[in-house]
Amino acid sequence: MKFLRQWGRVRITLTSLSAERAADKLARAGVAVSAVKREGKNGLSFEVARKDCEKVFAILRGSCYNIVEVRARGLVSVYKKCLAHIGLLAGALLFALCVTGFQSRVLRIEVVGSGAYYEREVRAVLSEKGIKPLSALPRNFTPCTAEILSLPNVSFCEMRASGGVLTVEVWVSDERSPLAGTALLSPAAGKIEELVVLRGTPCAAAGEEVEEGQVLVRPFAVYGEEEREVVVIARVTVSYPVSAEYGGTEEEARAQALLDFGGDSELEFTPTEQGYSVTGRAFRSAALNFY
Repeated sequence: MKFLRQWGRVRITLTSLSAERAADKLARAGVAVSAVKREGKNGLSFEVARKDCEKVFAILRGSCYNIVEVRARGLVSVYKKCLAHIGLLAGALLFALCVTGFQSRVLRIEVVGSGAYYEREVRAVLSEKGIKPLSALPRNFTPCTAEILSLPNVSFCEMRASGGVLTVEVWVSDERSPLAGTALLSPAAGKIEELVVLRGTPCAAAGEEVEEGQVLVRPFAVYGEEEREVVVIARVTVSYPVSAEYGGTEEEARAQALLDFGGDSELEFTPTEQGYSVTGRAFRSAALNFY
């Protein structure tokens, strides 16, 4: 370790009846001494560059000085401590690498919920997508979720990963009752900002203008050449224009607008003779079996 020898420092502790003269003697000989400290009645400690150690011993050899301790400082000290605990450090590093690596891997797959009896089918779907023990966690669960939702009577599916455990939550509707044929309707007249459909047939798309109560997702799905009634799993957000006038202060007008149109609304407040005029757009959402 040439670098450590050149740039490291050592702390030397010595005892003598004239210990305080040691620093002066070394300085006169061209040895840079720093961090000088008295140690007891007859002791003195100081730091020198590691490259000057042999020179210090040569200068003080044969005199009345008794060197009792030489300790590495700075980079050399850290290096020696690491070297003394190399096994512990290697184990800690290996543990950290294992934890980091396994966090991004599938160590175990669990299927929970009322549809847990579909475990074999769920594992088959995951295997087709390359998801199995020790495989990398997928960035997008949507393709797997869509296939699991196509299983008979499955009304909800959610996949989540934590600590290497991939949990697939599957819920089914009551097999003894027919599937509810409820469609997702528009909650307001306006423009569709977002439409997410996990199950069902969409009848509109984001950006389209719709009327309040208009069917956006039908409770049917096509399997092969057959159309079956299914439970709709979907969510929609519709924006619509707003215009209102409130009396009182601006704070009171904003508070009332917040109650009327929600915190996500985009509104402008203009003072009038009666109070404040409010214009802009608000948002309304609706969902079926979408959690």
